[in-house]
Amino acid sequence: MIDYHCHLDLYKNPISVFNEVKKRKTDVFAVTTSPKAYLKTSQYFGGAENVRVALGFHPELVVQRYTERQLFFEHLSKCKYIGEIGIDGKNRNEISIQKGLFIDILKEAEKYNGRIMSIHSRGAIKDVLTSIESEVQKSIPVLHWFTGTKKELEWALSIGCWFSINPRMCQTKSGREIISLIPLSKIVPETDAPFTMKNSIPYMPWDTTVVDYLSELNGITQFEIERIMGQNIKSIEQDG
Repeated sequence: MIDYHCHLDLYKNPISVFNEVKKRKTDVFAVTTSPKAYLKTSQYFGGAENVRVALGFHPELVVQRYTERQLFFEHLSKCKYIGEIGIDGKNRNEISIQKGLFIDILKEAEKYNGRIMSIHSRGAIKDVLTSIESEVQKSIPVLHWFTGTKKELEWALSIGCWFSINPRMCQTKSGREIISLIPLSKIVPETDAPFTMKNSIPYMPWDTTVVDYLSELNGITQFEIERIMGQNIKSIEQDG
């Protein structure tokens, strides 16, 4: 079981979810939305071998929490996993500030031999890919919930990006179209929970929707998909 982009700290009952994650030995990339959230999440979840607590600064919070910028960079040198970071195009007035911070993060990570990064690109794919292409040599960019065009997908692949896909993508026409174009060797599962739900109930990190969908799409067993996903995680983390 793998969930490579999950807001573990934002569940209504995070401790019980965490305990179940440990029990099931689910590999979780626990993203955070701000440097202060990272510090608190690390206190609660940092001790489990199968949970990677990531230092995050969600683009939609960059302007609101800009005073935490220095705190982020104080911890970047000590944290192998970075996320959720990136650029969001919803508020055009904030993009320049978001992009500035994103580029600074990419540059700083290079000083420490790169980091594994879960990256948000909604409404700003061109800006995100341009930044990655110009600044990243050592880091491993994993594009979370990618919604770009076929041409943008090809661009992302050409600059070494990976893709984390979630149950919502498997259930929408646009999401399925994107998934069908991504090489299986460049995919890892995510939930983005608790923001993604089924029947008003958040998905859990051990959900198998993505594995089930990839099995059906590729005409191979769920066991084989799980094996490939596990190998993909090893490739990401060895390179990172």
